[in-house]
Amino acid sequence: MPKLVIVESPTKAKTIARYLDGEYRVLSSRGHVRDLPKKELGVEIDKNFAPKFVTVKRAHIAKLRTLAKQADEILLATDHDREGEAIAYDLFEVLRKAAPKGTFFRRLVFNEITERAIQAALNQTEEIDTNKVEAQRTRRVLDRLVGYLASPLLSKALTGNKYEGLSAGRVQSVALRFISDREAEIEQFIAQEYWEIIALLRNGKPFSAKLVRKDGKKIKISTAAEAERIKEDLQRAQIVVETVTEKQRRVHPQPPFITSSLQQAASSNLGFSPRKTMRIAQQLYEGVTIAGENTGIITYMRTDSVRVSTAALSEARAYIKDQFDEQYLIKTARHYKNKRKAQDAHEAIRPTSLARSPQQIASFLSPDQLKLYKLIFARFLATQMTAAIYLQRKGVISADQYTLEVFGSNLLFDGFQKAFTQFAPETRKIDAKNKAEPLFPVWLKQGDSLLLEKVEAMQKFTEPPRRFTEAGLIRLLEKEGIGRPSTYASIVSTIQDRNYVVKEKGSLRPTLLGRVVADFLEEHIPETVAIAFTAHMEEDLDLIETGEMDRVTALKEFYEPFSRQIEKLNALLDQQKKPFQIFADSLCPNCNVPMELRYWKGAYFLGCSNYPQCKTTQNLPPSLDYRYAEKRVEVLSVLEKLDDAPQKDVICPNCGAQMTLQHGRYGRYLRCENSQCKQTLSVSTGVVCPNCGVGEIVEKYSPKRRQVFYGCNTYPACKFAMNDMPVKICPDCRQGVLVKKGDALKCSNKICG
Repeated sequence: MPKLVIVESPTKAKTIARYLDGEYRVLSSRGHVRDLPKKELGVEIDKNFAPKFVTVKRAHIAKLRTLAKQADEILLATDHDREGEAIAYDLFEVLRKAAPKGTFFRRLVFNEITERAIQAALNQTEEIDTNKVEAQRTRRVLDRLVGYLASPLLSKALTGNKYEGLSAGRVQSVALRFISDREAEIEQFIAQEYWEIIALLRNGKPFSAKLVRKDGKKIKISTAAEAERIKEDLQRAQIVVETVTEKQRRVHPQPPFITSSLQQAASSNLGFSPRKTMRIAQQLYEGVTIAGENTGIITYMRTDSVRVSTAALSEARAYIKDQFDEQYLIKTARHYKNKRKAQDAHEAIRPTSLARSPQQIASFLSPDQLKLYKLIFARFLATQMTAAIYLQRKGVISADQYTLEVFGSNLLFDGFQKAFTQFAPETRKIDAKNKAEPLFPVWLKQGDSLLLEKVEAMQKFTEPPRRFTEAGLIRLLEKEGIGRPSTYASIVSTIQDRNYVVKEKGSLRPTLLGRVVADFLEEHIPETVAIAFTAHMEEDLDLIETGEMDRVTALKEFYEPFSRQIEKLNALLDQQKKPFQIFADSLCPNCNVPMELRYWKGAYFLGCSNYPQCKTTQNLPPSLDYRYAEKRVEVLSVLEKLDDAPQKDVICPNCGAQMTLQHGRYGRYLRCENSQCKQTLSVSTGVVCPNCGVGEIVEKYSPKRRQVFYGCNTYPACKFAMNDMPVKICPDCRQGVLVKKGDALKCSNKICG
C-alpha cells in the first residue's frame, strides 16, 4: 500500500516528489480544505464561539479520499505555521474516516524544500500542533465576527443599504487608520519659514561651511531680516579654524531577511508591492525549474526569526573565504538575536544552497524572480562579512560669536557592501543612512585663518510629514504589533483592493471613502481601529499558540465590548437615524440646505440632506480631488474647475438639443438635455488622434487604475492612449501631441525632440 504525502500546492508537490522514492505519492490539497460558510456567520456565539466549518473543493477532496482508502501512512507536509497547521488538521479530519483502520497520520515539518531537509523530516516526524490550530481558528473567528457583524452596518450607515459591500477588517482597519491619520496631519500642517546660511570660505582653495550655532547654542533663523543681519556680522567677523577631527565609523551588516524586512527591502530597492514580493518568494521556496528539475532555492518565506542553522553559517563562511579576499570574512560567525515576540519555528530567509549563485541560475529565473533572489542571496552572504569602514571628518570654524561646521566622509573599506555590489548591483539602497557625504577640505588645519568670499542665505520651509510607503506601513505595523509576518502583504493589498487607499508615486493616499470609513469606525466601532486593543489581541493569539491561553477567553475579551457597540449602532439604524453624515460645502439648488456626501455602487455623489423631502442629487467625478476634515468635505471649487470643460456648447447629434456636462462613476461625459433622448458623448479634447488621423482624443477613466486617461474615440480600431491631456498635434513631427510639462509644452513622441 502506498504512502501519501500531502502539501498545499501542486508546485510544492512536484518539488518534494524529486526527493522521495517510489513508495511515496505526493499530492496537493490546493490550499484550505475546510472553511467557515460563505453565506452565514458560521460561529455559534452562545456555544463558546464554536466554528461551523464546511468542506470546500469537494470534488478534489473526493479524489484525496479515494486515494486515502489505499494508504497505510499519510504524511501531512503543509507549511509549519498557523495556516499550514490548520490545513494539516483539516486534512486529518476529512481523510481519517476514509483511510483504512490502522493508517498512520504523521506531520512532516521542514524549513526548506531540499533533499537534506526532506530526509531529515522523514526521520523525525511530529504530531499536529493543536495549539497552533487553535490560534488559527481563533484568528479566523475574530475576523469573521468583524466582517459579518460590522461590515453590513458600515454599508447601511454610509450608503443606506447593508448589501453595498463596504467592509471592515479587524487588522486592515487599523492600517487604514494609520494612513488616514497621517493624511489629516498633512492637511493640517502649517509650513514654518526658516533660513539656512552657507558661507563660501577660502584657505588656498574654496569650500563651503554651514552656520550651526550662535554663542554656543543651536541657531534658528526665522526671518529674512534676521538672516541679513547675520550675513553682515559674518562679513565683519574674524574667521578661524577651531578644530579638525577625524574618526572611523564601522557600519555592520543587517540581519538576514525575515518576512517584514524582505517586503520592506523589496519595496524600497525593487519597487515590488508586498503582495508581489510574497508571490515571488513563494515561487522560489516551492521550486523553480532548473535544468529540467523543480528546485526550492530559498527557505520558508513566512518567518520573524533571524536564526540561521549552523550548517548554513558554515557554508556562507566557506563561500566568502573562497570568493573574496580573506579580509572580507569576519573572524567568528556572527549571530543575530530575535526580537522578544519572534517565533523561532523557522530560520531566517536565505538561499538553500550558495552553490546556486544568481549568475549561475539567472537563465532559469524570470526577471523578477532573479531580482528578489539576488537581494536574498546578497543579504544572507553579507551577514558573515566584515563591517564597512567610513572615514568621517569634521571641521569646526569660529566667526566671532558664530560657529560654522563642515563635514565629509568617504568609504575606506566596503566590507559587506561588496556582496551587494557583486550580486545585487541594481539595489538602490544598500545603506541609505551611510551615503558618502561631500568631500572634506583635507588641507584645513587647526588655527588657520580663513577668508570669507561669499555668504548665501537660503529661505526654506518646514515640510509636512510624508505619506506612508508600503514598506513604511509594514514597518509601523510591525513596530505596533499589528498583524504578523504572514498577514502584512494581505493587509496592505486589501485596503487598496477595497478602494480605501490608492498608491500615488510610491506612497499610500487614502481615498475620500477611506477617510470616511476610518472616521466612522473610530466613532461607532472603535475596537476595529484601536491600536493597543488590536495589538493585544495579536498577543493573545501568540499565547494561544504557546498554550498559555485558551481560545474562549480570548474571544470573550474581544466580543463583549465589540458586541455592545454593534447593538448600539443597530438600534440607531433601526430607528432610521443617521449615525454618521458628511456635509459638503455646497448647497442644494432646490431647498438651499447643505448637500451631503453619499456613496452608492462604487461611486460618490452629493444628495440633499433634506432627503426624503428633497431628492436632489449631484454626481461627483470618480477621481475626486477633495479636502476632508471633521465630517465636512470641500468639493465646490473642484467641481467649478471641472465644469470648465473644453466643450460647453455641444449639440446632440441625435436630436439637436443642447448637451450638458455630467459626472459619473466612469468620469465626465456629455448628456443630452432632452429627456426623450438618451444620447451621451465622451468629453473631447478637440485634438485629432495622431495615430489614425481619423478619431478624436477623448477623456476616459480607468476603474482599475482609478485615474483619468486620454484615448482615441475609435477604439478598438485605434488603441492610441496617453496619461497627460493633449493640447494639440505636434507641428514638427505630426506623429505626437503636445502636452503640458510645467510651463512648457512637450511632444509625446519620444523620437521628436
